[in-house]
Amino acid sequence: MKNIHIKKFLMAAAVALPVATISGQASAITVTQDTVAANLVSALLAGTPGLTVTGSSLSSQTSGGAASSGTYTNGSGTYGIGSGIILSSGNVSAYGDGANTATGTTTNFGVSATASQEALLDPITGGSLNHNDVTHLDLTFDVGAGISRVFFNVVFGSEEYAEWVGSQYIDAFGIYLNGVNIATFAGNPVNIDHPNMAFIGGTELDGILDPTAGSGDPIMLFEGVVGAGSTGNTLTFIIADSGDDSLDSTVYIEGFGTANPGGGTTGGGQTQIPEPGALALFGLGLAGLGIVRRRRAA
Repeated sequence: MKNIHIKKFLMAAAVALPVATISGQASAITVTQDTVAANLVSALLAGTPGLTVTGSSLSSQTSGGAASSGTYTNGSGTYGIGSGIILSSGNVSAYGDGANTATGTTTNFGVSATASQEALLDPITGGSLNHNDVTHLDLTFDVGAGISRVFFNVVFGSEEYAEWVGSQYIDAFGIYLNGVNIATFAGNPVNIDHPNMAFIGGTELDGILDPTAGSGDPIMLFEGVVGAGSTGNTLTFIIADSGDDSLDSTVYIEGFGTANPGGGTTGGGQTQIPEPGALALFGLGLAGLGIVRRRRAA
């Protein structure tokens, strides 16, 4: 509780202070709020052959005029990533292009994660933290004969950086393909404690996970291996606040398809992913984690 009080005090003190950032590219991210799963899937798909989405669902947050999911276009290439979808633990409308004018941008929806969400988030935040303001997109898909790989480009950033690195506020992002998180880089999950987080200009986000260490665009390429011709593959994108519901983290995703969309630095996840039939056991495991998991006292 003490750290939460200190955090809220520092947020109030710093909200109007600009952040020193590395000069970015010309900015052109334009965000449109959207809470319809099918619309997000349409914006995410790269149009490459051999992949068919057969179902989708979205769990996102709304409050007043704020929404935690949407689509974006990026005509001039902020962060170098193409147009796609945006998911956040805050209001996606706060993360279009522009100068970084505050160190404490936050939308506090105040919604706790479900037990199944906690089971997905715990492995990527390093422990049994409380998670809040979760946004996650689920979809199922089939691939054609001879197709065995799927790809995504991702840019992850957070307002938790750099003040809350090493604390319990480990905001994080995961991509679960057939029950396995493929969103790792240099052996580490995608969260604010990643050693490649850095100040990079372009949006309101204070820190961006830069796989190039300053030598190129901060895009992570994630690749998953599926069974050739397999059906009923499952995919979950999930992002959340950890430890409290303050300070947003946000992810931009583009190029879901069967070909490398280009521009990204290869991350993890290039190992054989379990076949969809193995997911029954995985689901039982998640249920068990949800039952036995003990939350921290508020």
